[in-house]
Amino acid sequence: MSAVPNSPHSPRVLITGGSRGIGLEVARDLAASGHQLWLAATSEKVREAASQLGPSHRASRVDVADPNSVASLFAEIRHEWQGLDAVVHSAAELGQTGNFWQLDPEKLAHTLRVNSAGSFFIAKAFVQAWLDTAPNPSSRRGKIILFSGGGAAYGYPQFLPYGTSKAAAVRMCETMSMELDAAQISIDINIIAPGANETSLLAAVRAAGGEVRTVVPFSKPIALCRWLLSSDSDGITGRFIHVNDPYPTLSPGSLRAEALKLRRIDL
Repeated sequence: MSAVPNSPHSPRVLITGGSRGIGLEVARDLAASGHQLWLAATSEKVREAASQLGPSHRASRVDVADPNSVASLFAEIRHEWQGLDAVVHSAAELGQTGNFWQLDPEKLAHTLRVNSAGSFFIAKAFVQAWLDTAPNPSSRRGKIILFSGGGAAYGYPQFLPYGTSKAAAVRMCETMSMELDAAQISIDINIIAPGANETSLLAAVRAAGGEVRTVVPFSKPIALCRWLLSSDSDGITGRFIHVNDPYPTLSPGSLRAEALKLRRIDL
């Protein structure tokens, strides 16, 4: 991603879930390549994480499941930076595990709110901020990166809350991209399948008896995020991209309409 035209600043990126795991690893990579970062997470540790990246980076606590908390975050960013170029939304929770008839309805609803509604709250706030602060929105492209997870593309027994919430985020991404395109708003939104990375969430999956066939190094989701934030991916939007897909070869004209999307298979 290049800097905004006629603006002296480096690309400014919000990273949710930035205090640990994939979010923090992506933050370290982007900080090293000259991006200005605003890390956000529920934990106070997010401020320490930002300070370790360097003095130009910022941090805030946020509850992505609370639209008021998200609105406050974006108001703070606007006051400090007057604009934002991209968001990497990696904040999520695993939620309760077990057979669906054993699950607590309130805990299920909370996981759906964090992982599904949270993606909506963040994307909505970014688009509104983009339209408010961009003098000519068509002169540059904004970028939104969402994260899917195990169970988003297939059934995952014992992990219904997580898989369902992530599948909803995939469909949300596709629908949002269609609406942005129809409104001629130059923002690309995609959702990635990062693979199984060695995070605290993966440790919880193992502890709950989840099957983990292969582990993917952090370098793979980092590389995919870097590509999606760059101008190389301009026009690629509404897609569900796995870290092992041949994404560097993709272009808007090369993709079939139904490629890299969730679809039923006809008989």
